[in-house]
Amino acid sequence: MPFHAIATLSGGRQKTIPNRSEDQMLSEVVTPFVASGVITAKWGSTIQSYQVLELRVYETTQPWDKRTGSLGDLIKNKRNQVGRFVQRAEKYLGAHKVKIFIVMPIQGAQSGTQEEQRIYKEYDERFEVIEKVVGKYDGIAIRIDKEHALDDLVARIKREIQDCGFVIADLTDERPSCYFEAGYAEALKRPVIYVASKQSVEKPGTNTKIHFDIHMSINFFVNLKELKERLTKAIEKNKTKLFSAAPERDLTIKS
Repeated sequence: MPFHAIATLSGGRQKTIPNRSEDQMLSEVVTPFVASGVITAKWGSTIQSYQVLELRVYETTQPWDKRTGSLGDLIKNKRNQVGRFVQRAEKYLGAHKVKIFIVMPIQGAQSGTQEEQRIYKEYDERFEVIEKVVGKYDGIAIRIDKEHALDDLVARIKREIQDCGFVIADLTDERPSCYFEAGYAEALKRPVIYVASKQSVEKPGTNTKIHFDIHMSINFFVNLKELKERLTKAIEKNKTKLFSAAPERDLTIKS
């Protein structure tokens, strides 16, 4: 019987992993998700690792063929079987990739006014650029989404920073929460790469102001292309240090 996974990613995006055998679903998808909250899969010609906020697994009698309809139609009314896969995955936890915690404003609203959507989209696109850059180094970008916040959000943020190898902090628009998260990472002696756009996202035309003594370490950019270039250069310069700094992770499965 074929199995199909639907992974919910940061920003409300979804990735589908269809037509896997039971063993493939367990070893390639569910076990990495349980161990570190990420999955690695090939979409098109690209192999990429993603932070996964929610994973669902469905079994069908026939493989999915996109020519005959959507995967959603095929799995309609099917039971989510991720629970039993999670139980089995606990026995097969293996090595983990380096997590990179992403500090950035999550402003605007996905379904708000046109202006709110513009702001939301800008930061979402920045995260996707960062995600792709660290993915080239076999790292996984981790962002705490306000849409998927836990009851104790601050505790989760602290835990993710404690577990990460290093931090990338976007200090555009001077959000107090971003300074708090970056400061916590500095206190834990986690390496931090600071970035910021030269102009505000909320108030285009207004120059970004950076407080405190970190202003000399900011990688400023004007567009997504330059963000990719500056971030890649910063990582490449300190690659050995950044990717050898990851602490041992707590592999306890959290509900």
